[in-house]
Amino acid sequence: MLLCIQYSKEEEARFLSHLDLMTAMERAFRRAGLPLAFSEGFNPHPRVSFASALAVGVTSEAEYLDVQLLEEIPADEVLQRLNKVLPCGLCVRGAVPVTKRTESLMALINLARYRVEVPFHSGDGVSSASTSDGALYPPVEDVAGMQEKINKVISDVLATTTYLVQRKSKKGLREVDIRPGIRELTGRLKEGGAESILLLEMAVQIGSDGNVKPEEVVGMIGALSPFHLGNNLRIHRLGLYIETNGHDWSPLELS
Repeated sequence: MLLCIQYSKEEEARFLSHLDLMTAMERAFRRAGLPLAFSEGFNPHPRVSFASALAVGVTSEAEYLDVQLLEEIPADEVLQRLNKVLPCGLCVRGAVPVTKRTESLMALINLARYRVEVPFHSGDGVSSASTSDGALYPPVEDVAGMQEKINKVISDVLATTTYLVQRKSKKGLREVDIRPGIRELTGRLKEGGAESILLLEMAVQIGSDGNVKPEEVVGMIGALSPFHLGNNLRIHRLGLYIETNGHDWSPLELS
């Protein structure tokens, strides 16, 4: 029996590495008494396949994995048994039997949506205070009229046809054009609090055909605008999707 499972990585688990997360999930399957299928060979391992690695410090509400079980067990029962034994910060939110697709999640998922909180200063000469990460924040009363400027910057970013970033590879630095992989981008000031936060939401390409990182999109905004953006980003992945025929499908929908 092959199951597709949706799970969340919440605040308490945000500093887990991908390897730690894999270990935690596999231990939870064992503690829940679920009959895992194992690979053959000299070093058998559980047949658990994760959709996409999540960076340390990034939270998410919609990650996915496939797990092969030796017995037919109702998906709702699997969900309940896992949630009883998962550590704080990890939660299973959905599970469905895989009956439609034949390809792996990693091969199919090609779109990710993120919400990113960025320390923000308008760069217009407003008196500001410095913080521990070097960002500058304008007083709250001075940011009320900034939305129009933010909209203009976002429009300019989306109107750009090419934006090159440098990435490290085994062969050294290489340049990658990330602009085609930015599918959607919006921004607004986050309300409340003593400091100004630029709240971005974006949809970007991921997968074997190309991968755009949220940090790179923030860097592009900083390079193409007068804004001063801090480095202490808070990144939350809203979901992973299979983009096909002009529609974004969740992996559960196409499983």
